[in-house]
Amino acid sequence: MIVQPQDDHPLVEAATLTADQLALVQEIYDEAFPEDLRVPFDDLLVDRVLVRLDPQGRPEGLAVVRALGGTGWTFLRYYAVGARGGGTGSAMLEQLAARLSREGGSLLVWDVEDPDEPGLGPDHVLEHQRRIRFYERNAGELLPVAEYRPPHDGGLEGHAPPMRLMCRTLGAWVRPPVADIVRGAYQHRYGLAGDDPVVLRTLEASALP
Repeated sequence: MIVQPQDDHPLVEAATLTADQLALVQEIYDEAFPEDLRVPFDDLLVDRVLVRLDPQGRPEGLAVVRALGGTGWTFLRYYAVGARGGGTGSAMLEQLAARLSREGGSLLVWDVEDPDEPGLGPDHVLEHQRRIRFYERNAGELLPVAEYRPPHDGGLEGHAPPMRLMCRTLGAWVRPPVADIVRGAYQHRYGLAGDDPVVLRTLEASALP
């Protein structure tokens, strides 16, 4: 059974959804990400999962987020919509940014696949470029960070392809220094201390203090 939302396209907590709605959310997740980038769906629910519903209560997209310690920043783990090209992705991102800002958040941080990764085929290069352009059209900033290779936990342990780091400031906040964002993402998202060789390699390769 699908629950009817009161607003036209509300952004709701996954914990409020029915089993049928969650099954549709999982379909969106499975279709949006290749198997080597997916953790088991139930593992997502340990984080905060926000879902956009259409006027009939059917899920249109999901955002999986995690607070970055006590920084006031939020890490966007997964972001996907069921149908591209209709403006749903941009609208949901605006809703997410507004929600986090109202809650006192100052920065949204996420990583994306690097289109310059060696060995990528043309289709993958274009897909990675398309994803970056989407975020840039929606106030996202591609940070000047090189050699960013975050380790992945859960079902992706040991999977560490090169990534790019992006962010979006919330409300009237000013973006923090890039080096602080790098350290914050590594520490609070991936559990790496500031003196970890992985962190130091990224800072050195990016010429960051």
